[in-house]
Formats: sequence, structure tokens, C-alpha cells
Amino acid sequence: MFESLELRVAGYGTDDILKAAKAAVRARLEAENELIAWTAAWADANSADSIHPDELRLLGGPKGVRPGGDGTPEVNDLALVELAVAIKKGEFAGTRFVGEVLDVRHRLPLLWEKVMGCEVEGWQTRSIARMTHHLTVAQAGQVDADLAGFAGLVGFSKLRDRAEAAIARVDAERVERVAAERKSELGVWLSQTSDEGLKSLFARLEPAAAIRLYARIQELADALPADGRTPDERRAEALGLLGNELEATRILAAARQPDLFAEEFAAAVQPVAGEDPDEPVEESELHQSLRDQPAMITDADLLVFKAAVEKLVAGLDPSLLLPTSTLVVHIAAESLETGSGICRVPGIGPTTMGVVKDWLGHDRVNVVPVVDLNDPPAPVDAYEIPDRHRRYLRFARPGSSFPWSTATGNLELDHTVPYRSMGEGGPPGQTGIDALAPLARREHRAVTHGGWRRRQPEPGTMIFRSPHGDTQLTNYSGTFDLGRGTFARAIWAAAAPTH
Repeated sequence: MFESLELRVAGYGTDDILKAAKAAVRARLEAENELIAWTAAWADANSADSIHPDELRLLGGPKGVRPGGDGTPEVNDLALVELAVAIKKGEFAGTRFVGEVLDVRHRLPLLWEKVMGCEVEGWQTRSIARMTHHLTVAQAGQVDADLAGFAGLVGFSKLRDRAEAAIARVDAERVERVAAERKSELGVWLSQTSDEGLKSLFARLEPAAAIRLYARIQELADALPADGRTPDERRAEALGLLGNELEATRILAAARQPDLFAEEFAAAVQPVAGEDPDEPVEESELHQSLRDQPAMITDADLLVFKAAVEKLVAGLDPSLLLPTSTLVVHIAAESLETGSGICRVPGIGPTTMGVVKDWLGHDRVNVVPVVDLNDPPAPVDAYEIPDRHRRYLRFARPGSSFPWSTATGNLELDHTVPYRSMGEGGPPGQTGIDALAPLARREHRAVTHGGWRRRQPEPGTMIFRSPHGDTQLTNYSGTFDLGRGTFARAIWAAAAPTH
């Protein structure tokens, strides 16, 4: 009979709760990785070579199968069934589990070493094994070398992105071929009407096209009156308006070029003065756009509207009304020289230059000069952060500096040394690249109001201390837990600002 876990954790203080939670995470990691080690040992003990020749001749007897990828050993297939039952998996899931374990050990040896040292969670390396299963042993080894220094130090989403980039680098032809084949899966589908009288619209698009369409829907939704509706409701109306292109264009035009629909245009499209449409209209009653028209014209309302529309069209500014798309692509200089390489697209992920070229072939292209990361903007005296500093940091440090954070969008810039005005004795130049760090909104609130402290000994390297004293160091490699001991205190003291 197990003691209730809820009762087991009752009555502890906050510091003890944190220590116990960390111990539970460590115990889970060790248990998971120990299962991986036992699984590899079972495969060794039941290799295809261990099958007796007499058993091989039996009809329906055991046989050697290779659950892993290229370069992994064969295993007794019936032994896989027994292991699957022991670890509470079905036969298919159990075989796949063994294949992933063998892939890590034989094809990703550096990651395997970190698994055996309990430096990384086993499930993360098994996920990488699935991603690299189609590669050759040599190609998998290149991916392994690229990931080994980051595994266990960054969140899995960052590790996965790096793995995707490494896979694209070693197998670019396949990535581009799959991207081309994927176009056959594109489509738009309409569901049946639900019991509530609603229909759903489903679409599968290229990533760049999907982001562009969503941005247009969001822009149209922002131009609609709120009227107490939720953002989702306004976006739904905006999507429906795309079926009425003229109305959607009018709303977007009014939002992008507000002076287009001025009072003069509104007056021009009003009915012509006169109570009886059959009575002649005096010249003084006509809109000024009609006063020089031939006398035989009788449909004055139509001509007023026509003249007003012509004036409207003449006032259009195409640069404001044409839809634009901004695709930010991070690419190495050598890739531009060779014409091949890996591109990193925020919101989409890493892909090859060939795929990005395909996206750009369907859109107007405006090349924006890159930010020279070797030439940071000079510090300023004001608390407000200039746009040039924000833009520089968006490219220099695109992710949050907070421990284990995977946030990359809508980041705020934190003054790592609290700002003091000149009147309070604050030094000049407090708002500079070296004194700013990107954080997600809640992370920023945590260091401002939640008891967290932070120091930035050098650009890109942050030291965080939690309210209970745990010290974490973060840099481009990931997060390093320094604990609470003498070493952590010494690092914290060494990172103290000099002013």
C-alpha cells in the first residue's frame, strides 16, 4: 500500500519544497535513463547471434530483426515481445523504443555518453534518434557532434531546432525534395455544419503563405470595431470578409490611408439636392464635379458617384495599399557566397536556401541591410531604449536570457542594473547593449517584482539568483545550475557591477 503522495508532501516549507522538487526531477531522469541502459543490455543479451541454429529452422521461430537504423545490430524479435510486456508497452511501441535506444547508442555516441552520465533526459535523445533515423551513420554522427555541447543545457525546443538545422545541413537535397513533395498535401477544406450552425474551414499552406495570410487577417481584424468582441471573434469576421474582396479592400484602405475617405468624398456620394427627381436641377444645387457636364446628362446621382470614385482612385497611394510581407531570414555570409546553406526563419525554423528561394519567388522582395553585430550602438543616458538598440539585440540575442526559457517572440528588454536617474546620482550611459537583456513578459516581471536578482558580467552571459538562493548561469550554450554553495556565491560576487 503506497502512502498518498498528497499526504507525503504536506507540511513542508517553501525551501524544502523546492529542494524536494529538484530531487524528484533528478530521480525521474536517473530512472528514465537507467531504463534505457537496461534496454540496451537486453538487446545485447538477445542479439540475433544468440539465436540457436535449431531455433532458426523452426517454422515461426525467432529471427533477427533490426529495430534501429543503419549501423545498429539485429535483435531476437521474440525477445522484443517479452521486453515490451515488462516495460508495459505494446509490441509495436516496445520495438520502436528499442530501435530508438540502439540508434542513440550506435549512431549518436556523444549523446549516448550524456545519457549514461544522466546529463540529458533520455526522451530528448530518443526524439533526436527518430529525427535522424533516415540518415546514414556518418550523417548522424555529424548531427551528434553538433548537438552534444547543447543537449541537457537548453530546452528541448531549442535542441530540436538545432537538430533540424544540422539535419538540413547534412541532407539538404532530401529536405528540398520533401518540401517539393509536400506541395501535393496543400489544400483547403470545409467541414459540415455543426449542431450549433457553424462551419469550420481548414487549410494546409506553405509556412510563409500561412503566416502572410494570418497577418492579413489580423490586420483586417484590428481595423474592425471591437464592440465588446474577443480577438478570436474579430479574426473570424475578418476571415469571412476576405470572401467580399471589395468590402475588405475598403476597410484596409481606410485603415492604411485614412485621408482617402475624407469628408469631401462622403459629401460627393450623397444624393443630389432636389426633392422631386423628375424636376430639373438648378446648377447651384449640383455638386461641383458636375457643373461642367453636358446638358443631356440626366442621371446626376450616378455621375456624382462616378466622379467621386475617380477622385478616390486618383488619390490612392499604392505603396500604402498594396499588401506587403516581411520575411526575416538569418543566413551565414558564406552561404550567400556558395549559394547553399541553412536559413533560420523566425516562426518557421531552420530550412535550406532552396526552400526559402521558392518562398521568395512568389512575393515582392525588399532586401533590408543586415545589422553589423560587430558595431553595437553607443549607450545613451535616457531610460527609454532606442529602436536601434532594440533592433540590434533582436538579431544579436533572439531568445530570452532567463534560465531554461524557450521564448523567442515579444521579448522585453530588461535593464540588468536598475536604472537611476542623473538626479539620483546615476552614471551616464546606463542604457547600452551591455546593460540590457531580453526577457519574456512574465520573466521580466519576476526579476522586477518577484524577488529574482540578475547580473550580466558580459554581453550574452547572465547570472540569475532565485528568491530562495539558487544560482543559474545562462549564455548561448544554455543554462548551468550552479546551486547555492561557495562556488555559486563566488560567481555571483564576481559578476557584481562596478558602478
